[in-house]
Amino acid sequence: MLLSMTGFGNKTVVLPIEKKGKISVSVEMKSINSRFFEAVCKLPSVLSSLEIKIINDLKKKLIRGRVYVTVRLSESDGILEKIHPSLTLIEGYIKATQEIKKKFKIGGIITVSDILNLPNVFVTERNEIGSKDELSILKTIDQVTKQLIKSRQDEGKALAVDLEKRFSICAKNMEQIQTLFKKLMKQKKEQVKKAKILFEKGDEQAKLRLDDLYSVLNKIDVHEEVIRFNSHIESVKKIIRDANTEKGKRLDFVLQELMRESNTILAKCSDFTISALAVDIKVELEKAREQAQNIV
Repeated sequence: MLLSMTGFGNKTVVLPIEKKGKISVSVEMKSINSRFFEAVCKLPSVLSSLEIKIINDLKKKLIRGRVYVTVRLSESDGILEKIHPSLTLIEGYIKATQEIKKKFKIGGIITVSDILNLPNVFVTERNEIGSKDELSILKTIDQVTKQLIKSRQDEGKALAVDLEKRFSICAKNMEQIQTLFKKLMKQKKEQVKKAKILFEKGDEQAKLRLDDLYSVLNKIDVHEEVIRFNSHIESVKKIIRDANTEKGKRLDFVLQELMRESNTILAKCSDFTISALAVDIKVELEKAREQAQNIV
């Protein structure tokens, strides 16, 4: 089975926080294609200690791709964070203001809005999440990861169908090329046979004709390329059906080899029909290569 690098998963659950109440945990995860594994985590500050563990777990399960993970926490009654006035700091502000008024004989009164505009008049008290609560959140992330893997598998099935269709077209075109090549070689060999007869009869021009024909025969011989191409097609089919998860890089390598053989055939043989079939093969291989870029 092929596994795509593109996937998505999300889930929102309400979790009881040990001895404090309940919070809503929303997890969203998406992945796109990348040469290597990369993870970008957006976590609330209370969960920042879990980032490395989350990334390591995702790397084991997802293998390749750029992964974006977003975790949001919604709470009520100040379960995780409470805001308090910094009374000591405010008292210092007021005393300093009174000293300024007395020293420079400035009138006026201090209002609440004046105090609220001063820096750091509020402090945030953060409550730590317990180990059991962290495990619950990690379990939710794991469930979303499974959703993402499932969406990757579904897309991988569609990719497999498309690739097999393209490789089947390539194999059929190569079969036609092989048939046409045999006919072409037969025609050239008949021409060689006739030129030999003329040469044996003393026709000097036939000697030049024979040299040209032998040169053409050597140049247009694509038998080895056809054999290698068909061998690579079989390799591709095995890779697609292989139980091994990581297939993208292997497919990309074999596709390069297939493209090399088709280029050689196109360069060697000037026959219009064979060249047209080779071009069609290259088009299908290029499309297949684009698809392979999105396979784990």
